Amino acid sequence: MNGSRCRGALSGWLLLAALASAPALTGCTTAQHVYFRPSGAYQSAGSDWLAKRTYNLPPGSKDVRVEVAARGRIDTNERGVVYDSLHVRLGVENGGESAFSLDPAAVRLLDDEGGVVAGAEAYAGRNRTGKITIAAGAHAAYELVFDLPATIRLENLGSLRVAWPYRYGDKDDTVTTKFIKVEEVNYYYPRPYPDPWYYDPWSSPWGHRHMGAGYYHGW
Repeated sequence: MNGSRCRGALSGWLLLAALASAPALTGCTTAQHVYFRPSGAYQSAGSDWLAKRTYNLPPGSKDVRVEVAARGRIDTNERGVVYDSLHVRLGVENGGESAFSLDPAAVRLLDDEGGVVAGAEAYAGRNRTGKITIAAGAHAAYELVFDLPATIRLENLGSLRVAWPYRYGDKDDTVTTKFIKVEEVNYYYPRPYPDPWYYDPWSSPWGHRHMGAGYYHGW
């Protein structure tokens, strides 16, 4: 089934699929996404990441601006084994005079039951990287990926926390961001159509504002 025929077959029940916990879209999907919003004050992060939280670091200053968002991903490998992962996006703008750095190996994920995942893989675009360093006056975006063990499943999570230690200049600190799973996705088709399956969690064609988003079934 080609891409356009696959999208057409989905159009009649796309909203129902969005409200289900994890339906299989055989032949039309490679992954399912589970969306989270940060606790506390947050902003729109667009259709890919839903919601983000912004930190001004170090505390009490505005030298470094870090935007944090998260989403889960459910994949099936070539052997048919289903596995879960959590992806955390860090957008860093360093407006200070010192370097900002973060070691992915030191990042921790903690679930509601006390489970811990120590360390994440870091990516700059498609390229895996090691320790993250953003020089003074520079900006960059990275994605931290946690491979979840069998004891931590996205479908069972209500919330989770990500603790990310960082260094700015000669000072070390740790920020812990709590993420809450969002249970509902709202889809609509805006005009004009920038993309046949454009998704916006914040508004509808009728002008109502939503907080959308739990399970988004991508293909």
